[in-house]
Amino acid sequence: MDKKLVEMLHLELEPVGIFFGNTTAKSDLEASPNKRNCVIPFVLAAAKGKITSMNEAGCTCPGGAVGACFGDGFTRLNPNIHIMLSQGLGDRTPEGAPPMLKEGERFFCDANIAMKWRQNMPFSDKAYPRIVFAPLSRWEEVGTPDLVYIFANADQISALVTMQGFYNGKAINTLAPFGAACHSIVYAAEQMDKEEPYAIMGLFDISQRSVTIKDYLSMTMPYQLWENMTKDLDKSCLTTHSWKNIEKRL
Repeated sequence: MDKKLVEMLHLELEPVGIFFGNTTAKSDLEASPNKRNCVIPFVLAAAKGKITSMNEAGCTCPGGAVGACFGDGFTRLNPNIHIMLSQGLGDRTPEGAPPMLKEGERFFCDANIAMKWRQNMPFSDKAYPRIVFAPLSRWEEVGTPDLVYIFANADQISALVTMQGFYNGKAINTLAPFGAACHSIVYAAEQMDKEEPYAIMGLFDISQRSVTIKDYLSMTMPYQLWENMTKDLDKSCLTTHSWKNIEKRL
C-alpha cells in the first residue's frame, strides 16, 4: 500500500481503514461484550498496527454504538442521554451515580435543546454485523475500506483540509460537527453515498479529550476522498516552500 502521503505529512500514526459489515477479517483485538468499550481506543490500536473489531454486543457505550454505526444506541442503551449532555439530573440523581449525570456535561443549555441534537443525529446501520479497523499497512489483508480515519496535529490537519479542495475548487470540503469522540465515523458514513462528499473532523468531545492524544484531532472521510488526496502528490501543497517550513517542526 502506497504510504507516500503518510510520509509527506509526517504522520506518526497510520491512517485507519474502517470496514463496515466485515465478518471475515481476522482481528488482533475484538471488543468484549463484558466490558464498557469506547470506540476510539480500538481505532487508536489500529493506528498503531493492530486489526481491531467490534460487533453490536461488544460496542457497549451508547454514544459509541451510534458513532460506530450500530443504529440508535442512545435509545437502546441510554435513553436519558440528552439529560446528561445538558444540565444533568441535579438533586434527582440516584446515589452513587457519576458526577457527569448529576452535574451534566453542559454541552447544551437544557434537555430540550440537547434532544434537538440527538434527533438530528444521522443514525446508521452500516456496521452490522461487525465493524473492523485496520492500519494502512494491513488494508490488503481486509480489502478496500469504506472510510479512512486519520489522527493528525494542527499542522497536518491544515494540510488535509487544504487538500480536500484540490480537484473541486470549493472552499468548504470539510465539516466539524459536534459529537462524541467517535461520532465523526457516523457523520462520515452519511457522506459515503453523496455525489460530493465532505470529510469530517472530530475528537472535539471535551469529556473525552483528556484520554485522547494531546493536540491531535481527527479527520474521517469516505475512501473516495482518500484516493483523491493520494493522487498527484507531486503537484500538491506538500511540495511547496510553505510546507517545507512547517516540516521543520514536524
